[in-house]
Amino acid sequence: MEQAESPPPGGARADARRSRARLLDTARAMFASDGVDVSFNEIARRAGVGPATLYRHFPRREDLIAAVVGTSLDEVTALASALDAEPDPAAALARWIAALVSHIRRVRGLSEEILRALEIPDSPLAPHCAAALDAAGAVLVRAQRAGRAHPEVSTDDIVKLATAIAWTSDRSDVAAAATDRLVGLVLHGIIGPGETQPSPA
Repeated sequence: MEQAESPPPGGARADARRSRARLLDTARAMFASDGVDVSFNEIARRAGVGPATLYRHFPRREDLIAAVVGTSLDEVTALASALDAEPDPAAALARWIAALVSHIRRVRGLSEEILRALEIPDSPLAPHCAAALDAAGAVLVRAQRAGRAHPEVSTDDIVKLATAIAWTSDRSDVAAAATDRLVGLVLHGIIGPGETQPSPA
């Protein structure tokens, strides 16, 4: 009898990587359109895998959310370093806050997940949020030392205000222009009237 051909080395791992990539792509699209509370089974179905495969890669909903948004949140975090080249510290702070709001708004329900992660240290999203807080601190302190930001504002204030604006957009389908206005009002309180309409990075 002819012996069955053995699968190529690493074939199972390659299949697992492809399945994970499909799940992430599907979840990213569904989170953006329907929010983070979408059915796990529906995500698996649209990705063309079984529910067991989804749970094997992402045992908890929080694991999937962190995998979907963690990388892009890290990009917002990294923007803080790039903004060191901005000569006006207040403009740098304004751009970073606007970028954070824009990021959170991309995924319906993400605002609540971030607020939860800020309170729960073992959340899989918590390390990304902690890095965002550090980034907020970098741009805020620079503006405060230059006398361009209110001295009593904290990094926690910035992240929670940005999250609150995104939450309002989620709940009431606020248009982008209205969201920009809310960002402008927050910035007016933090750094004064000079930077009320920042352009997201």
